[in-house]
Amino acid sequence: MNAKRAAKLMQIASYYGEEKQVCKLIEELGEATSAASEVLMMLSYHELGGKKRDLTARLEHLAGELADVVNVTEQIIQLFGLETDFKVARHAGIQKTLKRIREEEQANETRDEPARRNL
Repeated sequence: MNAKRAAKLMQIASYYGEEKQVCKLIEELGEATSAASEVLMMLSYHELGGKKRDLTARLEHLAGELADVVNVTEQIIQLFGLETDFKVARHAGIQKTLKRIREEEQANETRDEPARRNL
């Protein structure tokens, strides 16, 4: 994060304080969840009439809500000194997901192997 942006976020976080910003994070996460649900609804809606326009609007709404989540998340990380813990957890989460993907791919290959033998 650049220094100017970090200073602005810290100014906001310091003004409102830890408790209010944790409450704000909960609020923003809820709004992002709702926006993501709207996108999912549009992606699974099979009727074509107006879908593209509605999906675009919902994606724009989701982008705004995610921006709010990231801004407040960065404030929380700064307020509580979680920079290192956050980076470690983020890296670990990526590695865990990649491992799960490799395992799923291997399981799928194993499942498909008998069908290939019968060809």
